[in-house]
Amino acid sequence: MSHRIFLVGFMGSGKSSFGRRLASQLGWDFVDTDATIEQLAGMTVAEIFKRCSEECFRALEKQVIEESAAREGDTVVSLGGGAVCREGVMEMLNNAGETLYLKMKPARLVGRMGELARARRPKIAGMNDENLLAYIEKTLPEREKYYNQATYVIEL
Repeated sequence: MSHRIFLVGFMGSGKSSFGRRLASQLGWDFVDTDATIEQLAGMTVAEIFKRCSEECFRALEKQVIEESAAREGDTVVSLGGGAVCREGVMEMLNNAGETLYLKMKPARLVGRMGELARARRPKIAGMNDENLLAYIEKTLPEREKYYNQATYVIEL
């Protein structure tokens, strides 16, 4: 029987770095959905948004999430911040394994996302701290409707 742990939460909450460490400690495989999408598309997430569209990115993301949920072998999966913000996704992940919401306060998220991290994320590229905080404070409550469906909430 395969075990899966899915990490969800806002961008910058540490899902990828935490996921790599957790997978390593457990001796499990690790999948980062954004990195997998970049490999499939042959371009970065930012390039996909720019050249194709967010809709194109979300279609690839849906495919990668479904494949990760059905994956054989013990696996930790880190999902992008908006990946679970569609009806049915959290239910699918909860049925396929354990879900962990890595929860952080908006000000801490801003502090974790430097210029380089912002440049890699199309929705926040070029934002200063004030604008980023406003974006997070507006977007996070909308997304928490989904994040809070996780099996476990870990406040960081």
